[in-house]
Amino acid sequence: MTAEDLTERREAPWIAIAPSAEPYGADWPVPQVMTLSDIAMVVRAFGDAAARAAAAGFDVLEVYAGHGFLLHQFYSPIANRRTDAYGGDFDGRIRICIEVAAAIRNHWPEDRPLFFRVSATDWLDGGWTIEDTVALARRLKAEGVDLIDCTSGAIGGPRKARMPLGIGFQVPLAAAVRQGADIATMAVGLILDARFADDVVR
Repeated sequence: MTAEDLTERREAPWIAIAPSAEPYGADWPVPQVMTLSDIAMVVRAFGDAAARAAAAGFDVLEVYAGHGFLLHQFYSPIANRRTDAYGGDFDGRIRICIEVAAAIRNHWPEDRPLFFRVSATDWLDGGWTIEDTVALARRLKAEGVDLIDCTSGAIGGPRKARMPLGIGFQVPLAAAVRQGADIATMAVGLILDARFADDVVR
């Protein structure tokens, strides 16, 4: 929150909530730790949104669970310091993702695709790995997810990720998930040339 937010946008500060009281950086606000009721509300909201999308005639849904967004904060050990059922080990940290996928499929027709975008690795020591993503993808597939959209990084605040930027640098991540979890994947990131994009698809 800055003075500009108040004077120009007339926007009061929002109370940030997160899996843990882990600010993004030194000068960022410390979020409130989500309660079990908060988590249940978020899961219901995803299901309700899927019902509205189905009624409106959308053809595809994609859950954005990468780049430091809330679901990424839960599954990444970088941001999730919880010790309850939604933290700790792998199963605890992915629990909300599994519940979100199930809630969506309760309202989203079986013949309409459901995509799930994840950061396939945090590129940080002690963070989320490609092996974790393969295991998560298997679980999401069992809940009716049809495709894993593989991006990466964007969590850790001031910690510098070792992201190997280059043309199509995330394509190998999508290939690893496709092969390891037997699920369709999408590759993104610096795919700038039509011939290269065609090679990726092939």
